[in-house]
Amino acid sequence: MKNLYSSELTKTTYDTIIIGSGMGGLTTAAILAKAGKKVLVLEKHYVIGGFTHTFKRKKFEWDVGVHYVGQVNLENNLLRKSFDFITDGKLKWADMGDVYDQAIIVGDIYNFRKGREHQIKQMIEYFPQEEKAINAYYDLVKEIGANYTQFFAERTMPFWLSKTLGYFLRKKFYNYSRQTTYNVIRGLTSNEKLIAVLCAQCGNYGLAPKKSSFAIHGMIVEHFLEGGNYPVGGAASIHNSLTEVIEKAGGVIAVKADVKNIIIENNKATGVEMENGDKLYARSIVSNAGAHNTFNKLILKTFQKPENTIELNKINPSVSHVCIYVGLNGTDAELNLPKHNIWLYDSYKFDAFQTSHLETTDSTSPLSYMSFPSAKDPDYQLKHPGTATIQVIGSYPYNWMKEWENDKWQKRGEEYEKKKEEIKNILLEKLYSVLPQVKGRVEVCELSTPLSTKHFSNYAHGEIYGLEHSPERFNLLQLRAKTNYKNLFLTGQDIVCVGLGAAMFSGVITSVAILKRNVLWKITRYKTK
Repeated sequence: MKNLYSSELTKTTYDTIIIGSGMGGLTTAAILAKAGKKVLVLEKHYVIGGFTHTFKRKKFEWDVGVHYVGQVNLENNLLRKSFDFITDGKLKWADMGDVYDQAIIVGDIYNFRKGREHQIKQMIEYFPQEEKAINAYYDLVKEIGANYTQFFAERTMPFWLSKTLGYFLRKKFYNYSRQTTYNVIRGLTSNEKLIAVLCAQCGNYGLAPKKSSFAIHGMIVEHFLEGGNYPVGGAASIHNSLTEVIEKAGGVIAVKADVKNIIIENNKATGVEMENGDKLYARSIVSNAGAHNTFNKLILKTFQKPENTIELNKINPSVSHVCIYVGLNGTDAELNLPKHNIWLYDSYKFDAFQTSHLETTDSTSPLSYMSFPSAKDPDYQLKHPGTATIQVIGSYPYNWMKEWENDKWQKRGEEYEKKKEEIKNILLEKLYSVLPQVKGRVEVCELSTPLSTKHFSNYAHGEIYGLEHSPERFNLLQLRAKTNYKNLFLTGQDIVCVGLGAAMFSGVITSVAILKRNVLWKITRYKTK
């Protein structure tokens, strides 16, 4: 197996050891390696890339977490520049077209169009009496977009500087992050249908409008206003291009490398201890394992600090999910499959139905999200001719799977398989209700559960978005690159927010904190060859 962990790695002292090969970890590794640092990335599982990896069954291939990315179609945008920098310009993007998201709510269809003005115009066509509220809403979204950079930039600061300047950098962002999405939009309009439509992309951060922070809602909406994009060659092209850059610069990535704990000596992180007893040492340690895993598990109880854990542990993990991976014996063109994503809702009452679903065991998710990776990827037919792929996702509480959590992957017994078959059929019927032409064309259909997510991502409750994006989450000052242990740093979506772009940018933030230099200056001036 390529990149397999070996105890030979203990013979070297590194500049930086990174725990986890998700987007934040790989971005940090690429930037540090390009800066001449000796980097080692340790990945627990046998695949690199976290939620950017793909898997195959027969003639088919699916991504597991990358469904679309915003802003990378804009060549001078910071996000695009950052992706170009960390991949040496090798990563290419395919535009999803004029419509990138479509919400179907109790049969009513609403399209989300590429371009701010086009989107505003489209919403006004749906709700002509609400023009003032719609314009005010998109003005608020724009305002959040203008303020979140300062908020997250503050997280590169050491604690002493944050205590003096941090408040002023966070203040404007707090005006929105401390309010719920519903309360902010309800202040603009009393039209509950309009509120629901404006919140139809809430599955991107996993919380209904009355529970989510308006900051995350605004950031997600703003992120996609100029359209959706998909990596050419599929999600694996992201971690493949990053791996190439890291290894070219002398960095090392090891899989099947299970870290037991971070070594702390005199409040200083000096290395990591592996499950097999090996110890590896570095000048700095970066955890891409999530805030809960880092402060509650990777740091031994002897060295844990209440200021890191007490408030953190009050924040719930984000939503867990089930997903069917569907392989079809026909092309996207033959089956008339869209590039845009579909958000299928059973009701306009998002909060009420979601609450009922979470409180009623074995109930059906009120939201089904459909993605069409083969239609989005212009290279898919080159690798998998004559086929097409779809994913259908629904929420599913982790505790409904808890009785099987200690069983081994793929060996959880007949009852578990029976439950999976029931869920699979429910999601297939949801798919057929929207795209009846695919019925009879399904060659492969495989279901993943929250236990699958836990197995591959190492999140305790199968959560896909780390910490839930509630107003309280954004108040946690310890969700920053530099921790209160010397030489221990965090990266990943927990220190920014959900999404591939945010996870990538967390790696930029962490690199700035480690290198103590203006990495963004270099990124903004980078030109692809």
